[in-house]
Amino acid sequence: MRRLAAVATAVVVLATSAVAAAASQPVSAATAGAPVQERVIATSRDGRPITARLYGDPAAPVRLVVIGQMHGSEPGGRKVVADLARRDVPPGVALWLITSINPDGAVAHTRSNARGVDLNRNFPVGWRPSARGSVYWSGPRAASEPETRGVMRFLTSVRPTAVLSLHQAFDRIDITHPASRQAGRLLARWMGEKAAAVGCAGACHGTMTQWIAATLHTIGITVELDDQVSSREASVAASAMLRLARWLGGSHAPTAPGLG
Repeated sequence: MRRLAAVATAVVVLATSAVAAAASQPVSAATAGAPVQERVIATSRDGRPITARLYGDPAAPVRLVVIGQMHGSEPGGRKVVADLARRDVPPGVALWLITSINPDGAVAHTRSNARGVDLNRNFPVGWRPSARGSVYWSGPRAASEPETRGVMRFLTSVRPTAVLSLHQAFDRIDITHPASRQAGRLLARWMGEKAAAVGCAGACHGTMTQWIAATLHTIGITVELDDQVSSREASVAASAMLRLARWLGGSHAPTAPGLG
């Protein structure tokens, strides 16, 4: 019995030492795999969940949000999000991934949501009414759609360092908003794309990046992919976005008033 007790004690000591040694090792990139957190941020007009998944360190100083799809007829960004979900997240980065904020449109292959609203005209900053039934219908009122309200609540709670919203198919990185221009130009360079202001059909109004710039005072970039996104292009884009996250971890990220 004494010999068994001595062996058991030795095993406990060795196990404790191993845990302590592992804890003393420097923290490296988070290992790819299952998300550390999942959050249903909204339910679509037709009742489908919209889920944000967190990879990396929840307490990291850099909080990067990547939205793969806003318009159901623009699925290319979903490939980029899927690629990012398989990557190691750099130290100091909390990576939030949302495959689609318009799951109803994704099923129907339509730009709009199930009510026929263009979500990128439904945000409250600069919102104005437009013709119902048009491809760019802004909805009956600002933030009328559950998808829009869910995104607003989520981003307000997360306090992102940057938000990248993936679209198709102008094949360029939008640098419309002044606070986003430096990051946008770098992202364009690393993706091998052109950096330029992306206009709307007429004046832009009620867009998500307008709301981000005016309300969250942080980086909001529309990433316009090509009309067809190959696996290689998705990989290049994902690599560039993680490189941007590392860059934001330096002294380059803007400090938003009241956002820490």
